[in-house]
Amino acid sequence: MFENVTPSRPINLFRRPTGKRSPAILDRLDAIQVEVELHEQRRARDASAADRYQKCLRAICLDLFDAMQADQEMCVGVRRDKSALTNNAAYPEFVSARQFLDALKGLLTAGYATQISLGTEASGKTSRIKGTQKLRSALAICIEYPDEVIDTTDPIRLKVGKPHQTKKSIRYEDTPDTIQWRANLQRINENNGRYVLSLDLTSIERAALERERVAKAKEKAREDRKPFEYERLNTARTRLFRVFNKPDWTEGGRFFGGWWQQVPRGSRKHITINCKATCEHDFTSLHLRLLYAKVGEPVPSIDDPYGQPYGVEHREAVKKAFNVIVNSPRKPRQDSVPEFSSSQLRMTWQRFLDGITEHHKPISTYFYSGEGTRLQRADANIAERVMLKFVAMGYPCFPVHDSFITFATLDDELGQIMETAAAEEAAVTVPAKRKYVAQYSGPIGPVTDDIGTLLNGPEARSWVLGERKRQRT
Repeated sequence: MFENVTPSRPINLFRRPTGKRSPAILDRLDAIQVEVELHEQRRARDASAADRYQKCLRAICLDLFDAMQADQEMCVGVRRDKSALTNNAAYPEFVSARQFLDALKGLLTAGYATQISLGTEASGKTSRIKGTQKLRSALAICIEYPDEVIDTTDPIRLKVGKPHQTKKSIRYEDTPDTIQWRANLQRINENNGRYVLSLDLTSIERAALERERVAKAKEKAREDRKPFEYERLNTARTRLFRVFNKPDWTEGGRFFGGWWQQVPRGSRKHITINCKATCEHDFTSLHLRLLYAKVGEPVPSIDDPYGQPYGVEHREAVKKAFNVIVNSPRKPRQDSVPEFSSSQLRMTWQRFLDGITEHHKPISTYFYSGEGTRLQRADANIAERVMLKFVAMGYPCFPVHDSFITFATLDDELGQIMETAAAEEAAVTVPAKRKYVAQYSGPIGPVTDDIGTLLNGPEARSWVLGERKRQRT
């Protein structure tokens, strides 16, 4: 527990039970509904409203339970704005404002949920809701493993909006591309789902990591001028999805959803796969190289393009400024690049930007153009190709946008696969750089068991489920 920090995330109403326990889970949810409706003083709902009410109540319960399993202090954010609750792609189609708000009110009244903070339709603020021990007791008896309740949210998501504003989810009609992307994601998620990612840290180290994440979340909220949201690491979150930012599918498309993507850069070396050491490689100056490839010009300073024009000691400031310039549709504020120091560089912010623009004159037409989301579309295609190559080999590969994590024993292969994928997808040469390769610290000696049985047999499945349950509790 961190002082003055309430972990929270938006509500997810796309959860449903699956597997052999699903009838028992639905029975428990129906029993909750019966009790909730006893507190109501209203006439019976018609068939359509009753169906929507039941689905809303079930979805709220399952998500509150999921939040409690991840973190007993976790709250979920709930909008009470009727326009936001109706016909919103962020929620399933069965959600209507009246039935959702009735179900939520009933759960609060019956003691299955508690309200931590109140937001009203008039204020536009989000309410913070948390499940109670009563809800946990009602559902824990029939939900033993995390994968007995699945997230059915479409993994191909379309969220549009202006830069630096909250993007809105919108519904879309499938195309051959979206169908193929969804099928590829299913293959990637199924392949990675065979493995268990863990964070090999002591409780003290884990607490220090979470404090670092809290600080970064607060800083980001200030930079984006948005409400503070923070969710503790939940190693059960492994399902990837893609977010596109334009209805013609030409912008965005990056992969999100994995808990490892929320681990600070310096701590990712502690990530293990099936208790084995890992490595991570990333692309060197990927967006810069993609832009130079577009205009058919050579990249200045092949070894380190960001080492110029101000020297390697100011590399981080130049790199951050370059990305901000490419992503922003207008001149960015100085505080958007905290690494910039006027006193160290002995120049103004404007002169600093002008120097970068002059140094990269061949691609300067893309500056202040918002080109960044289109470049994300290109790097997402490369990332998909990298992961599919690992699927074909039967090995795990976990993305952090343009970097990738896999077994440390595949350190040499990872860089080669990344460079090949970039050349095949974008016809560009992009060096892959090792960020870390962790040292193996597990048992040594010959393996006498059959490897295929260990990796794919029922014992392996039992261990994976047991490990996931241990991580959740």
